[in-house]
Amino acid sequence: MSKPNTVLAIDTSHSYYSLAIINSNGVLSEINMIKEEKPSEKIIELIEKSLRKANLDLHDLDCIAVGVGPGNFTGIRIGISVAKGIALALNIKCVGINRFRTLVFNDSPTLTIINIKDDLYFTQIYKKKIPISDPIEENFSKIINKKYNKKTIVSGDNSLMISQKLDLKCGKKNSISKASEIGTICFNSSDLDSNLPSPFYVKGPDAKLPTQPPPKIL
Repeated sequence: MSKPNTVLAIDTSHSYYSLAIINSNGVLSEINMIKEEKPSEKIIELIEKSLRKANLDLHDLDCIAVGVGPGNFTGIRIGISVAKGIALALNIKCVGINRFRTLVFNDSPTLTIINIKDDLYFTQIYKKKIPISDPIEENFSKIINKKYNKKTIVSGDNSLMISQKLDLKCGKKNSISKASEIGTICFNSSDLDSNLPSPFYVKGPDAKLPTQPPPKIL
């Protein structure tokens, strides 16, 4: 995929909406707000507001970047649906950026960490901004008892404490992704997957199909 000129970035994988517009001048506009009801309608409203703040209209965009998780199951799907719809209507590119990637800022080995709940984390290791391991679920004890490259940066939830335990450098101190980060990654990359984005899950959503057969209606 060739490098884009103007990117609209959307992230709805958390408890808030995050939208930003990025071009060669940097972040032209950014909005972050708590989610409300009727999310799809609200995202469209915020996109219009973002474009007004940047003095642009939809046809000035040539790429949509969207956060694909891991994160809130419903939020991820809504964000991706809106991004795909706009991209298809404008006949422009649409790419997905996962949350681990937003925790990587340079070519150094980076241990990215996302807290799931209590003592459980998703982790993935990057080098030169490319994942060199699959994302996995592990607890705090497993994380701090592994051996890492001495140049590794620890980035994400509880990274300060974990980096101190491991005697490594600390990167970003939380795993909350912002649209400006997603858009900047997209704008500065020319090797992103040009396929339409899909949700990024380390494991399936909590909602599961019933295992018992449906009752027979007599």
